[in-house]
Amino acid sequence: MKIIAIFISLFVFSSCYASDSTYTIKINFLYGSRPAKGYHQQESKRFGGIKGGHVNIEAGGRVLDFRPGNNPLLPNNKKPSGGFSIHESIYWNSESDKWTTVIVPVSDEQYMELQKLIDSFAVKTPYDYAIFGMRCAAASYDVLSKIGLFKEYPNTKNVITHFYPKLLRKKVLKWAEDNNYNIISHNGRSTRKWESDKGLL
Repeated sequence: MKIIAIFISLFVFSSCYASDSTYTIKINFLYGSRPAKGYHQQESKRFGGIKGGHVNIEAGGRVLDFRPGNNPLLPNNKKPSGGFSIHESIYWNSESDKWTTVIVPVSDEQYMELQKLIDSFAVKTPYDYAIFGMRCAAASYDVLSKIGLFKEYPNTKNVITHFYPKLLRKKVLKWAEDNNYNIISHNGRSTRKWESDKGLL
């Protein structure tokens, strides 16, 4: 009887564990870059340059982006010109740009909460996009923290801590490695100088 009870316990435990991570979401990072030496005619400048890039969150065939509007220096949260939007796929060139994707298992509850946030934020953004305010890294962290993947921060601390994508990317990559999450990376074309993951900043 004891052996049967042990098998039942293991079955229940494994079933509960499996159902707790039914879904996965993707955290996508485009690296900052600038035209490589000798390629300024061929390659264009990009917003933010070497410290630019982008972050978005992908789930259920939808990509949640936080993009600028009129690029104000300071946010106008009463009448935001930038904010969240939904797309079918990432906007960068997955074959020639440098990018990294982290695949994160989430619970049913976390997945459903994310879907609600995507729907809600796409209809009405909770804050404006601003150079000295919420941008893609801070906004993505805010969404991820709201579904329980990270500790929630007040907006001011979030902006300072995740002022540009690399600061969030380094945190997410370490977290993913510690939890053995799948990380997919792609090197960019040689005609651009790409940001690296080395260094504190």
